[in-house]
Amino acid sequence: MLGTVDMKLVHISDIHIHPQPILGYDPIANFQACMDHVSTHNDDADLVIISGDLTHHGQPDSYAKLAEMLASWNHKPLLMMGNHDYRENFRAAFPQVQTDPDGYVQYRQDTALGRFLLLDTAEAGTHAGHFGEKRQAWLRSELEQARQDGLPVYLVMHHNPVVVGIPNADDIGLMDGDAFRDILTTYRDDIRHIFFGHCHYVLSGSVCGIPFSAPRSTSHPCVPDFSGIDRMGYGDLTPTYNICLLDENATVVHSIDFLKQDSIVWMHTNADGWVSDGTAKS
Repeated sequence: MLGTVDMKLVHISDIHIHPQPILGYDPIANFQACMDHVSTHNDDADLVIISGDLTHHGQPDSYAKLAEMLASWNHKPLLMMGNHDYRENFRAAFPQVQTDPDGYVQYRQDTALGRFLLLDTAEAGTHAGHFGEKRQAWLRSELEQARQDGLPVYLVMHHNPVVVGIPNADDIGLMDGDAFRDILTTYRDDIRHIFFGHCHYVLSGSVCGIPFSAPRSTSHPCVPDFSGIDRMGYGDLTPTYNICLLDENATVVHSIDFLKQDSIVWMHTNADGWVSDGTAKS
């Protein structure tokens, strides 16, 4: 064995709670299936985060439905703002969620492994991400404090902080990207990983030398399209959430197709980890 992990994080994004189907998907049924899968197969998770687009139109009844669903779940996820959310309605439904001094839904969460900083990149009237001077100042202050405290940092945000090469995603990505990347460069040695959502498809890579990852939407997953045309592809795709296994030396991210659980066939391995498939050796 290579060793053990120190922390299991469930990263869920873009649940889009809404009373009607979206692009043929039922967002409420899908999120319920996601919660059920986590409870059945990953109930030992140390932390659950839902990184924005909690609702589809930011309506009070959608936040009320989400609150009802979460009240019966044995996990208490950290909640964040996305471009489909409405900050005032969210805060009315979830008054316990912290805000910064300027009213943005961004806050810290300390864990045994390090400090998570959850950012608010939503801006009223646009689907693009914004992280203006006040929010930048908050992040710089928090990163400086974490450095002084000797704590590694994990950043969580909704919008993609880097160009992903897909026009419809990059058109509404983080508009303050240059300023944000300046902060990343300054604190690159302190930041272990960046988690985000927004794009609705599985992503991984790095920005300013910092690795990042994102899951598909649980509501209506999309297909990355490299044609250069402004369009969005969707169809017979399975939504996912991510299981992230963290320790002081590594971050491993697994994409979980939670609606496919019943179709999985399990085969036991032998002592050295191999599976016998019943075929003869040549």
